[in-house]
Amino acid sequence: MRKKRWIILPFLIFFIGFVYTSLVYDGIWFKFVDGLQTLSIIGYFLWLIFAFYLTLALHELGHFIAFAVQKVKLRALYLTIFVFFKDEKGWHFRIKPKLWVLFGGLVVPDLRDIKDEKAYEELSKKFARSLITAPIVTITFMVLSLLTFVLILIFGNYPHLLGIISINTLYITLLSSLYIYTFKLSNPMFYGDFVAYRKMKEDHVFQLAQISQYTMFSLGESEDSERYLWERSKQTIESEPVSVSLFCIMVLTNYIDGILHHGYAHDLMLDSKLSQISLPALCRTEQGLSLAYDLCFYDYYRGNPEGAYQKFDRIQKRTNQKLDPKMVLYMRNRAAHLIHLEDQSLFLDNQENLYIGNAWIFDALMKPYEMLKAYHNPLPYVEYSCPVVLLEEQKSDLN
Repeated sequence: MRKKRWIILPFLIFFIGFVYTSLVYDGIWFKFVDGLQTLSIIGYFLWLIFAFYLTLALHELGHFIAFAVQKVKLRALYLTIFVFFKDEKGWHFRIKPKLWVLFGGLVVPDLRDIKDEKAYEELSKKFARSLITAPIVTITFMVLSLLTFVLILIFGNYPHLLGIISINTLYITLLSSLYIYTFKLSNPMFYGDFVAYRKMKEDHVFQLAQISQYTMFSLGESEDSERYLWERSKQTIESEPVSVSLFCIMVLTNYIDGILHHGYAHDLMLDSKLSQISLPALCRTEQGLSLAYDLCFYDYYRGNPEGAYQKFDRIQKRTNQKLDPKMVLYMRNRAAHLIHLEDQSLFLDNQENLYIGNAWIFDALMKPYEMLKAYHNPLPYVEYSCPVVLLEEQKSDLN
């Protein structure tokens, strides 16, 4: 592969030289340089910001409009610090400077009424189409920008306009190329649009985790939808290998949550699968640690406090020391409170002690602290005891 690159390089250099010579000969290059010189240094910076938000807005609108055209309701559109969101009263706008950490955008659909297989499959297809629409919009806009630049460069006679078009085309091309590069990237926490599109169509665990995750942002709650997605989680655990990957953890969490907080009946056939999950492996990540404690709660809820307490002790020994100390302490004290090891009411009543992770990003759509407090109620008490038999020692009469 490297040899082929070395063969292509001379031809590429020749092509660039040929194009540059032609531009200089026809006077187009000087027109291009004169146009750029009409811009100030501040102008270069301001047009960079403009190009960034233009490319970002068009990309996210690709997702947004694709959902809307397919009649999927929407909750929010994030463009770095600018948030457009919907509540019961309609659409609102808010500026949140802390959201610079996103350095990008986000579209949040309002998923509800997923009551059967047909609705679920249709929604999965709509989700996949939305994922692929945005990259198409980005690529199309970059191509159109380049074509517009070439036409203006050849036929335009206004240096300042040419300068504006030139610098914006340069920025748009660079930013769009960066986006296109990220579309193909993935890691355990991030999936580019191309990767997510493929996984949404082929990976049932990823598909279910994504759809279940977005239902928490729905304006209207549906018990039928919650029940169906729980049943789907149950079927997925039955049919797919259990692992400690992020999306498998999300599906497992959804299954256990349905049993603990909605009273759904647990499946004895799945208990063996849950017992196979590596507790030390779970304790390496934030999401895994949360599931590890859920497994404690699951044991306690099913009347096995001994198993729950043993898991609790093992988690303390296996928790990754590099994890956020505040998160580790919160999860530890909450778990001890839920399984009646300790009374941590005062700790849990203090909002400063609560850990919401990245949920603050969505505080325009939900109340993360209120949602946490709903999970602070101890589980129904289960007695943990063992019989003790006292035998009276009989003393022989030596007299």
